Amino acid sequence: MSKTVAYARTSTSKQDLGIEVQLEAFRIYEPDKIFQEQVSGRKEDREELAKAFSSLETGDTFLIYRIDRLSRSVRQLINLEADLREKNIHLKIIHENIDTATVMGRLVFNILATFAEMESENVSMRTRSALQELKKKGVKLGNKGLDKKTIVEIVDLYENSSLTQREIAEKCHVCTRTVYNVAKRNKLIRKCL
Repeated sequence: MSKTVAYARTSTSKQDLGIEVQLEAFRIYEPDKIFQEQVSGRKEDREELAKAFSSLETGDTFLIYRIDRLSRSVRQLINLEADLREKNIHLKIIHENIDTATVMGRLVFNILATFAEMESENVSMRTRSALQELKKKGVKLGNKGLDKKTIVEIVDLYENSSLTQREIAEKCHVCTRTVYNVAKRNKLIRKCL
């Protein structure tokens, strides 16, 4: 008996609403299994996508919300669709109303794959242009760095307490990596207390 496997993806954890929209759209199709993850669409080795693919069998339907949830690379999209078709697995895309079980569905899929990649490249190009303009205007980009008071507090706690790096990070409202970097830059050595 064939089944429907759904896959939802957002690029970052800040896009929780994006996941919810996808999951809500899946409800009408009553998928047997839903895989979801937060990872870039350009990344080829996505753990949950791999699990979704390995759960599919001949005659199954692979359901996604939008074409760019699967990938933003034309090559990757076409390869994924070809792999599914070779195994007689249908790809259904809700937002674009595509079903690769039909010739027209496959044609529209290939056209939209090209547009998905083009849009991704346009976003990258606009971002790079905006960053270059800001640099020309003298705007400092990136992390503003730690204030001296926080650095002094980290150094003091690192050298004069038995707190772990994680505990120091929590106390100073920074990440553990920041504590590690401050210790490394200042060549700090932990004193045994």
